[in-house]
Amino acid sequence: MFLTLSALALFVGACSSDPTATQAPQATSTVAPTATSAPTNTAVPGATATAVPPAPTVDTSGIKRGGTLKIGMLSDHIGFEPGLVTALPDIVTIQHTYDVLVFRNPDLTLSPALAESWETNEDASQWTFNLRKGVKFSHGKEFKAEDVIFTINRMFEIDSPITGALSKPTAMVAVDDYTVRLEFDGPNAPLLDSLVKYHSHIIPSDVDPERLNTETIGTGPFVMTDFVVGERASFKANPNYWMEGVPYVDEMHYIFLPSPEARAAALKAGLIDMIYDLDASSIPTLQDHPDTTVLQAPSGGYMNLAMIVTEPPFDNKLVRKAVQAATDRQAILQGAQFGLGGIAYDHPVVPTDPRFNADCKPPDYSPELAKSLLAEAGYPNGIDLTLYTSTAGASMVEMATILKESFRPAGINLDIVVMPEDGYWAEGWLVKPFTTVWWGGRPPYEAFSVVYSSDAAWNESFWKNDRADALLKEALGAASLEDQKRVYGELQCLVIEEVPRIITVFRPVTLGVRNDVMGAAPMWDATMSVHKVWLDR
Repeated sequence: MFLTLSALALFVGACSSDPTATQAPQATSTVAPTATSAPTNTAVPGATATAVPPAPTVDTSGIKRGGTLKIGMLSDHIGFEPGLVTALPDIVTIQHTYDVLVFRNPDLTLSPALAESWETNEDASQWTFNLRKGVKFSHGKEFKAEDVIFTINRMFEIDSPITGALSKPTAMVAVDDYTVRLEFDGPNAPLLDSLVKYHSHIIPSDVDPERLNTETIGTGPFVMTDFVVGERASFKANPNYWMEGVPYVDEMHYIFLPSPEARAAALKAGLIDMIYDLDASSIPTLQDHPDTTVLQAPSGGYMNLAMIVTEPPFDNKLVRKAVQAATDRQAILQGAQFGLGGIAYDHPVVPTDPRFNADCKPPDYSPELAKSLLAEAGYPNGIDLTLYTSTAGASMVEMATILKESFRPAGINLDIVVMPEDGYWAEGWLVKPFTTVWWGGRPPYEAFSVVYSSDAAWNESFWKNDRADALLKEALGAASLEDQKRVYGELQCLVIEEVPRIITVFRPVTLGVRNDVMGAAPMWDATMSVHKVWLDR
């Protein structure tokens, strides 16, 4: 059950001891007209060590500590085990109750987290991580090398989606309690890109794994104290967090609200402090409101259509290519995202990335081409399709509505089914044959391997292609930019031609905030980090 605004007001009054907010000058929003390229591989063969910046320090000048941060978001819950999280609230829950070895900052740089430093051998087939000492899990166990090994073993035991991008080590060695070495059967230059992801949060080795689905037992900046499905999740600051002085707030609440409109209304009314993930349709009203603002940043995240290619009619490539030709990307960019973000070309590499292949692009919007492809596929009188969508993130419903209009001249009669937010990622995505999807930004290797690899858990189109698998294997050892451009360039051409998915637009990352919420920063991968958010009240 979702909270109504009146019930939310009662809940906020009961859980908050903050004084009446004093409005600060309106924050400046950052406009994000285009997507930003992904980071390149951090380590490359031939480099014996990876340069590691010092551990982050906290500048407390002018920062006000304490208070309760209330974040409004959609409601969806599947489970809390880090290696399996799918629902958006579950993802951001484990991000604030666990830690990864290496943290990716909003500006795409890497910072030490549970690993203080790391190094690799010449061909990147061995990685050694020097671990932070004195870190405690929330149940009291000290973090050690055994927990890293347990976590990675657990990922492969449960077939975590990240294993589509993370090569399985041939050996994992606890050199001592605070040093762990990962060994692979070949180069693994993109390793850090996998270890920064939310599926890679470190879990304790002494806990029954069955508990991980219903509890959070991590080393993160917050400890979860309460969780009510469809209503709220409550957290308190971890007094033993290893990063000195963080987090800035004493408590944090996730408040689950049933629609984008309800979340926007709650923010304007001051019942919540922040909206994650903000949909594009709410941006204009929040920008116009005197007490709220919208924070935006470019990203490699995108919206797409997933077609299960093992089910008719999508087992016919000509039908998929007809859908591709009938997709008006410019209309989606303008109508669903208010012109924010950028056009995508049916693969996850943004045009500003040096590995982008400008020689391979899908056809421009052409209903005539789509009609001819449908006729060739055996549908001379057009075709009826059902597209499943939801308001469970991004502007998927708006995209579906625009597609209905752009498909019509091509002879594609589109029926749209809007599923509830709560359950869409468990009962729609990967289940229904034709769905709208949104993804956070990922570097090219992970972006391809997590969804295009034949055995990937999140291969949402169930597409299997031997050449794609071979190129992904080759990408593990692609150290130079020229090698990466060749490998990823061919991958881009391949998925455009085979059309297992249609990636329509890159989307900006947006947060809606009250003007007195400071330090919030949209994350490139569309996740959320409030470690250093504070309230100017």
